Amino acid sequence: PVAFVVSFSTGLPTAGAASTDTVLPVPVVGLATGPTGLPGPLLAHHVTARTDPAAPGTTAFLGTETPYCICVVHWRNLTTGSAGVWHSTYAFAPGPAHVAQTGSGVLIAAVTAGGAPGYPLTPATLLPGGGTWTVP
Repeated sequence: PVAFVVSFSTGLPTAGAASTDTVLPVPVVGLATGPTGLPGPLLAHHVTARTDPAAPGTTAFLGTETPYCICVVHWRNLTTGSAGVWHSTYAFAPGPAHVAQTGSGVLIAAVTAGGAPGYPLTPATLLPGGGTWTVP
C-alpha cells in the first residue's frame, strides 16, 4: 500500500507579542495660567507608558483620560541607572515624537505639569504624578 501525506498552510498570521500599556497610577494635578497670569483650567491627568517588544528599550507616553496632557515625565531606569526628561506636546498621538529611549529594565517616573517649550500656558504642579513600568 502507498501512503499519502497531505500538508497545507492556513495562511493565518502567527501570534506575536503585543504592546503593553501601563497607566501610571498617580495622576499629575496642576493649574494652568495663561500669558496674563490669570488662572486657567485645573489639570488632572494620568499618563500611560506604552512598551512594545518589537521596539525594545523604548517607551511611548500617552494621555489616558484625554488625548493630551500638559505634562513633563521625569523618568529613571532602575536597572541601568539612566535617566531623562520627556516633554509633552499639544496632543498625544503614537509616533516618534512621543517615544523616549529609556532602555530596557524597570522604570520609575515622576510627572509634573508643564508643556513643551513654547507652549502658551504655564502650568504649575499642585500634586506630582508617577508610577513604575517594565520595558522589554
